[in-house]
Amino acid sequence: MDIRQIQYFVALYEEGSITKAAKRMHVVQPAISQQIKRLEANADVQLFERDPHGVTPNALAHRFYHHCIGVLTELEQARAVLSQGSSHLSGKLVVGSQASFNQYVMGQTLATFHQLCPDVAILARDGYRSDLIEWLIQGELDFALLSTTQDLLNMHTRMVSREDLVVVGHCETLAARDVLKGNELSAFKLILPSRHKSLRNLIDSQFGLHGLTLQPRMEIDSLQSLLQLALRPGWLSIVPSTTVLPESFGNRLRSVQLIQPLIRRSVVATWPRHKELAPAVHVFMEVLFSTLSDVAGLEIVNGDVL
Repeated sequence: MDIRQIQYFVALYEEGSITKAAKRMHVVQPAISQQIKRLEANADVQLFERDPHGVTPNALAHRFYHHCIGVLTELEQARAVLSQGSSHLSGKLVVGSQASFNQYVMGQTLATFHQLCPDVAILARDGYRSDLIEWLIQGELDFALLSTTQDLLNMHTRMVSREDLVVVGHCETLAARDVLKGNELSAFKLILPSRHKSLRNLIDSQFGLHGLTLQPRMEIDSLQSLLQLALRPGWLSIVPSTTVLPESFGNRLRSVQLIQPLIRRSVVATWPRHKELAPAVHVFMEVLFSTLSDVAGLEIVNGDVL
């Protein structure tokens, strides 16, 4: 048994498909099949039930998987020990975040991190939540900043922040208002992200708990475009509170508290369970928390790793 067989087994176990496992490991499908068959033959066991719809791990595979995760974790930790042997940080850092995560925060964090670690090359990617999770699984990201939900159960998570969603619109549209109830939104033209965005799913689910259904006039995934359109009198949107930066819109765009429902979003740093974070990631996280401390309307949660 070698480390490649363990990696291929974990990929197939988690993906449930040879096609998806091959894509994740950046190899052709026969490579996955051959290594798994060799692993089973060497131990004279069967780990998967094959059928036309894919593969299903059996009871032995479930037990073996937990040991394999331990092996891969130990390997990552051993690599981290070697990396920490040098006080000079170099290499490459790839971080992902949802587009709705405060762009000012990301910009400031990246700039400060580069000053501290000028020899670390940085690649910052944003995208849909599902894309970021897929990139994490495929090993294309070191970690990602995501809103938290149950589909992160197979990932390490570290709480980062919490913030309320607010109603935003032109200052004249929201004049003399400090609070807006959910059932009052029907009197305005509403712009929301599409249902491809986790932010929209969060909004819809919370309104549904109050027996309300939103009927947006427009659905726009680009946060900047959405905010620009919300500047038109009579139009409103619902966004995270830290999205509304005075330096971007001056006094033209105003935000007020949303109640009934009151919606709060949590953000976590996320990475695969078998992956040990590189020293550069720890530096980045400290810079991130420092940057967040200067942002009004944000509750910082420097939480333990789960």
